[in-house]
Amino acid sequence: MNTVTVKAYAKLNIALNVLGVSEGFHMLDMIATTVNKYDEVKVTKRKDNKILISFVGKYGFIPSKQEDTNAYKAVEAFMQEFKTNGANVEIIRNIPTGSGMGGSSADIVGTLKALKKLYSVKGSIEPIATKLGSDCTYLLKGGFARLTGRGEKVESFNVPNKLYFVAIYSNVVVTAKDSFLNFDALCKKGNVCNIDAVKTALEKGDLDALKQCSENGEFNALTKASISLNGEIQANLQSLKDLCPPFYAMSGSGSTVFAVYDSVEMAKWAYSKLVGRYGNNVELLTSHNLNELSIFDVIFNKDYYLAEI
Repeated sequence: MNTVTVKAYAKLNIALNVLGVSEGFHMLDMIATTVNKYDEVKVTKRKDNKILISFVGKYGFIPSKQEDTNAYKAVEAFMQEFKTNGANVEIIRNIPTGSGMGGSSADIVGTLKALKKLYSVKGSIEPIATKLGSDCTYLLKGGFARLTGRGEKVESFNVPNKLYFVAIYSNVVVTAKDSFLNFDALCKKGNVCNIDAVKTALEKGDLDALKQCSENGEFNALTKASISLNGEIQANLQSLKDLCPPFYAMSGSGSTVFAVYDSVEMAKWAYSKLVGRYGNNVELLTSHNLNELSIFDVIFNKDYYLAEI
């Protein structure tokens, strides 16, 4: 086996509180789920110790320095830990840049998982993943989870029914760094919703109860900070609000916003109302539970392995 390709799934944050700062890191309490949007990470063995990273696809780019990319750092850390040769990594990027959907962390996890399979390594990649990105620990498993600390403490749970998301992507990038800096400058309150109640509502599959988990309708403490950096977020949230969905919010540090439905018919209806305005910047997504992420077809060819995260 000389090449392994995996799907690296994006996530959406259903709710996010900022609890303070500890040792230079913002302490978070949030609910997330992986969704059926992913980057493809293709890793090929090398006979030397070199690393070559390329980003292609809709959101592909040429990095100014390969060494600064998280994919490069993932390969480098893997090589140091498990004493392997280098690798060529091609990432087909379908997760929007600066979207609050964990694309960079997904690529770290995808790269590490592909390398583990490629080099038949038995050791755990979790310590490497956790060191490289706060939510990488979570993305190793995916599904619905409550994340605390920097995002590295993961409490997984199941939701009884599949949820459907109508996501609107922005043309303006908001980085997590800029959003948190703006939060520190502008926002006095980081505990905007009842995360315990959000988790309970999701576990019961009760979207009506979900929207009651915040006194003022806020479910993401970074929303105001990110809106001040990207006005499209406010307009896109209003577009979702106008459709009267059971629940809507911004994901992570933005710029993606989404509405939640428990009926695929209603989600398709909402999508149909938005696609004329937003075109390819609106998409219908579905949630994943933990057990769903591990039950996928595995396709073997002569020199190719496709595995799912």
